[in-house]
Amino acid sequence: MANIGTLVTIPPVYTFTIQNDVSMMNVSEQSGPQMGDGHRLSILLVDDVQENLELLEDVLSENGYVPMLAKNGVEALDLVRREQVHMIVADAMMPKMDGFQLCKEIRALPSCASLPFIIYTGNYVDATDQEFARSIGVDRYVVKYAGLGTLVQAINELAQQRYGRRPGEPSPAPEQIDDQEFLEKHRAIVIKKLEEKMAELEMYADTLIRKNREIQASEDRYRTLFDHASIAIFVLDRETGKILDVNRAGIDLLGYSREELLAMSHLPVAGGEFTATMLDTARFASGETSITRSDGTSVQVDIGVGPVARPQDTRVLLYVRDISEQKMMRDQLMQAEKMTLMGRLAAGIAHEIRNPLSAISLNLQYMVFKTQQQPELCDSLRDALEGTKRIEAVIENTLNLARVSPPVLKEHQINDLVPQVLGFIGLSVQKNDVQFETYLADELPAIHIDAKQIQQVVLNILQNAIDASPVGGTIELATSLVKTSDPARQFVQLSVRDHGPGLTAEQRKHLFEQFYTTKAGGTGLGLAISKQIVEKHKGEIHIDPAEGGGTIVRLLLPIHS
Repeated sequence: MANIGTLVTIPPVYTFTIQNDVSMMNVSEQSGPQMGDGHRLSILLVDDVQENLELLEDVLSENGYVPMLAKNGVEALDLVRREQVHMIVADAMMPKMDGFQLCKEIRALPSCASLPFIIYTGNYVDATDQEFARSIGVDRYVVKYAGLGTLVQAINELAQQRYGRRPGEPSPAPEQIDDQEFLEKHRAIVIKKLEEKMAELEMYADTLIRKNREIQASEDRYRTLFDHASIAIFVLDRETGKILDVNRAGIDLLGYSREELLAMSHLPVAGGEFTATMLDTARFASGETSITRSDGTSVQVDIGVGPVARPQDTRVLLYVRDISEQKMMRDQLMQAEKMTLMGRLAAGIAHEIRNPLSAISLNLQYMVFKTQQQPELCDSLRDALEGTKRIEAVIENTLNLARVSPPVLKEHQINDLVPQVLGFIGLSVQKNDVQFETYLADELPAIHIDAKQIQQVVLNILQNAIDASPVGGTIELATSLVKTSDPARQFVQLSVRDHGPGLTAEQRKHLFEQFYTTKAGGTGLGLAISKQIVEKHKGEIHIDPAEGGGTIVRLLLPIHS
């Protein structure tokens, strides 16, 4: 309600002020409105809305009246018959018995024929409604939008008129209409009000239908965007970490079905600390971690997390992006930078070390020739000469690593290269007393390779297998055709399997890094160079533990049409 701020004076007894939206009325006489015998006036308030009753009770109490409360006309009629009531203020629209019916019943009671009666309504506001109310004996007709001040003014006026007279002076009885006329007019008013309410309900129903359609369209747009987003999206419960919803990209990323994901107690993210931080966030945050797929493999992902909407919402949204390829490209870039640095280092080493190393090697060879008659001195010189050869090998491998040239591709048969490479390692085979078993597949397609570079790779793989094999051991070499679901990805495979002690997972993780070696006296550059050569051929090289022990190396070279 508006702040009316109007001073209203009701002569000659009551003065009240309406203020501050709640129409605070102050009666000038501290004892409140009284009858001639000094008793305070009791006013029966009838309304089916409890909040309205409580507000009227407070206002009239502050103005010196004694409020009595009823929720409908039936309760009010019962109170009038049992208690002394000096005035009635009733809402027009109520269940069981409305205000008009209550007034008609009150006027039918001989003791209440002149009881002041006020209709206080927010629904029946037409002139026809007011005329009907006057015809059945309603003394005042006050609409609610006029404010509580208007109601209190009407109450004060009626109190002055009815109870401010000289003792014994009768109050005029209102004129009455007959029952038939009342029923007809009351029925007409009720029907009109029902029609108005039906029209309002239809309007509300149309609005509700339109709003529901808008909400449904918004939900459909959200679901379409959610399901067809290229990034994986998960909705999690912040309290439990349980997955509440997931889109198609999330299902594809993890390899589980939607039902399996929704049945999980938590998202399979590596690291409990990261998960706790992820669920505790009240604003958008991001970080990199790994997530486990249904097949047990781990995927590197970038996760962005934030609340769904309001801070009090217990759900969080996770935007999960697979960055495995990105990390691989980043690692390749770092590797390229390392290779560039290695090339500069290799050029410096070649210039600074090779010339003095050659002089040392020549002098040691001369001293070995001169001291052949002194075996102990000669053996020491041979060891020193062998050391210079290892230094030369390191320098040469370092230069090869930095300057691997693009392959010159020509058509070759992989089975034709195997005997040539085996011929290069004949001395190593005899020295370590190992046996080779070869299984070469028939009718393998030709592949386009740089034969010298691939021979270098195979030679390195075979030499590693010889070094890892026990004395008298066996090395298995096989060729085969490998087909995939993609017709453009067909490979010729060369596999080498030894029966040595094998490699740990940590060792396999670093095998292709420069200067990492598992052999005493090794340079740690052979596999790094091999991987670089294979990648330039668009091929793959894999080193895995073999079933039953040992290690198996698989070299995959693509078939080009």
